[in-house]
Amino acid sequence: MATVFYSTEELAISEQRLSMDLAHESAVELVIHDILVNGNRSPWIGDGVVTRDLKIAERVIGVSVQQATGLVDPLTSDPKVLDRLLERLAIDPLSQGSSAERSAIGIRPATYADLQAMLGLDHERFACLYPHVTLYSGRTEPDERYASSHLADLIGLRSGPLGERSILTDSPVHSVVGRTFRVNALATNEQGDAAGLSIEVTITGQIDPSHLVRSRKRIATAAGKAMKCDKHT
Repeated sequence: MATVFYSTEELAISEQRLSMDLAHESAVELVIHDILVNGNRSPWIGDGVVTRDLKIAERVIGVSVQQATGLVDPLTSDPKVLDRLLERLAIDPLSQGSSAERSAIGIRPATYADLQAMLGLDHERFACLYPHVTLYSGRTEPDERYASSHLADLIGLRSGPLGERSILTDSPVHSVVGRTFRVNALATNEQGDAAGLSIEVTITGQIDPSHLVRSRKRIATAAGKAMKCDKHT
């Protein structure tokens, strides 16, 4: 009887996890489809981090969309920017030396697992860093137009009013084609260590393929991540 009870309980947990995973996947696919169809007119496109709730199979999924250029790219950023971010998050890489010294030895992470290993971080500390970094920006520092207010505070990113933008280099219209977006999906009614989904996708502007998925990563719920990161901030 005990074996049957625990087998039934494990099956119920597996079904619940599968249902949650499918809800996250559906939410991300809906966002990508909307961006592909509506372009810069999509409600998911805007300054900073755009957040909205979607109801998928009786679950409320909190979705956030951000251009990757608003994040720190360890591959191309000014080494001082990454070092400042790590310092402000109180994350000490196991590998000694500054970002410039680490880059000098030729380590170029191709995935987030590579980046985590390069910095020598455990899963908990990397979970605190991941919301602020990307491998698909190519900028020396984050674009203040698409950076979160939290990241701007952490690294001292300067942001000016819209009127100070150059009419030659900046446009009030958001570009979609060729841009990479990070889409996070988290069930707002889940507790504990329930995992969400983070996907980075590049819009190609072509018919086939219309978009390229650059990365897929499981992420903790907002509440769980906040509790783990509070001691680092």
